[in-house]
Formats: sequence, C-alpha cells, structure tokens
Amino acid sequence: MTRTGSWWLPDFSKEAKCYDRLLDRGDHTLLLATGLMGEAGSVLSELKKEKRESDAYPVYRNRMHEEIGDFLWYFVRICDVVAPEIIADLPSKLTESDEAKVPPLNLFLEFGASVGDLLRALSERQETDVPVTPLLQSVWRLLQNVAAVANVDLSLAAQNNGLKTASRWPTEMNYVELFDKESEEEEQLPRRLQIEFKERAWGSRKFIILRCNGINLGDRLTDNIEDPDGYRYHDIFHFANAVYLGWSPVIRALLKCKRKSISKKDEGQDGARAMILEEAVAAIIFSRAKQLSFFDAIDHVDYDLLKTVREFIEGFEVDVVPLWQWERSILNGFKVFRLLRENAGGHVTLDLTNRTLSYDP
Repeated sequence: MTRTGSWWLPDFSKEAKCYDRLLDRGDHTLLLATGLMGEAGSVLSELKKEKRESDAYPVYRNRMHEEIGDFLWYFVRICDVVAPEIIADLPSKLTESDEAKVPPLNLFLEFGASVGDLLRALSERQETDVPVTPLLQSVWRLLQNVAAVANVDLSLAAQNNGLKTASRWPTEMNYVELFDKESEEEEQLPRRLQIEFKERAWGSRKFIILRCNGINLGDRLTDNIEDPDGYRYHDIFHFANAVYLGWSPVIRALLKCKRKSISKKDEGQDGARAMILEEAVAAIIFSRAKQLSFFDAIDHVDYDLLKTVREFIEGFEVDVVPLWQWERSILNGFKVFRLLRENAGGHVTLDLTNRTLSYDP
C-alpha cells in the first residue's frame, strides 16, 4: 500500500515513544497534553521575540526549529496514545485549500487556540465522548502553516529533536573518547590522579589548598562571597569535568598539560578563553545547585540547565559530548563537593580510564 501521509512521521513517532519518560505515570495523557501546550507557548514566544527584537535576535530561526521540534515530540506522542491510526495518514504537504490566508500573527494565535481546543477535549474525554481526531488534524494543518511562515523544515526539526533527546536520554551510554587520546603522554590529562583538598583558616576566613604528591597546585581559594557557601571547593567540578567529559582547560593549565605541540588545540581549546568559559559554566551550575541543596537526594539535572550549558560551550571540542555525560559530571561532582564541604577537605581520586571520581576523608 502506498503511504499517503508524511513518510517520516511514523518513524519519528516510534522513536519518540522510546524516549517517553512519562509512560509510567497514571496521568500520562494529561502530562503529554500539558507539555504540548507548553511547547505551543514557546513557539508563540519565539515569534513575539522576533517581532520585538527584529535583527537583534539572530537566533530566531534556530530557536524556532528547536521549539517546533519539541512540539512535534509531544504531538506524535499524543497521537500515538489517543489516535495512532492517523499518524501515517496526516498529509505531508499543505494543499492550496489548507494554506492559511491570514497574517502571520493571526496564524500563530489560531495555532495556539487549536492546541487549547485539543487540550480541552483531552481533559473531558473521561466524562464525554469527545472526538479528538479532527482536532489533531487541525493542529497538524496549522503547525504546517506555522512552520512554512517561520521557514522551518518539519522533518529537519524532528530529526534535530531526536538527536537532542538521544543526547539526554540515550538507550546506550557510551562515553565520547578522550579528546587527547592521540596526544603525547605529557600533553594528556593524567589518567589516574589523587588530589588533596586541604582546608585552612585565617581567623574566620577559610581557604583551600590543592596538593598532589606533596606539592601545592594553583592559588589558595576562598568562597569570594559575603555569605560563605563552600565555593572554595569548586575545583572539584573541573576535576569532574576531566573525568566525565574528558575536558577541562582549567585542569590542563593547573597540571601544565596543555597541548602545546598542536597550536590550534593550544590556543583554541586549552587557552584563556576556554578556561574562562569553563569557570563561567561552573559558576552558573553552582548558582542553580545552591537552590537545590547542591543536588542532595536529587538524581537528575533539569533539562533547561543542561541546554543552557550546551549553548555556552558551542564551538568548543566539548560540544560533541552528549548531555547525559554533562549530567553525570554535575551530579558526581556535587556528590564529592558535599563530602569535601562536610568533612573540611579530603582526598579525591580521578580515574579517567574507568570514568570514576572517588572520595576519601
């Protein structure tokens, strides 16, 4: 049988189901509906930003691609749950009669209203036999129109969403190879290393000294804030990055193992700008972590924070590292941070071969 629908949509639907983290929830459909409305709001928000900022908002098209891709994920999941038979038959292209004849802003608002109608029908399904298939078809038609106005390729948006989702929740967790695996030993991050975090005090002012094999490393670190919060131990996050990402310009500088023999690596990946970037990422994550008791009793990092990190490191070698590795670095880094802070120091062992970071008092 010749398929008359969007040939890529059924495949995307199957892929989306593999990454559905809401499946074990009793309110699964309503959670998907809530997510759909949230993503519809993000699509409308991007249009508003583009209208407000105009040429000062160059990321509009990339952001719109991402938001529409996220909307597509929720859309196909809802279709698969409440009306799986329609997925293969949704039209891949707009016909002339389906093309919107209204201004772009009106079109986007109509799109939002259609999503609202769908949500209302889904919420009332238990009490009334509300047909949802026509509403899903209407949302799809309006989404196609919105994508056309925003110059977004729906199949590409779906593809990018799949890559992003796999980066966050992979079916198989295989670490990206260490970036310096081809470098000479003296220009590699040490594959195994023990670092001592020794806490000292001048009066009420506490600071940290890093030591390795009886030798001091770097400068003495304080919290650099009026209300002490333990940031003096923040180098542990750089060590965690080295272990779980295979990347840390700060640690390369600290241990004097920059890739000097490769000028592009030395300047572009191990230089001052990369070090400043890593420090900025550590500070941003730390700020969020303070609100969450430094990830105590929390087993995941929220997706928005991981996406923020991804935006920061774009263009550097570490941008190929999937989000799940970043999550592992953050969670394990803060696990050791809490122990260091609680015990006023200790010994930390890095094993880059086995990707482990361990603590001893």
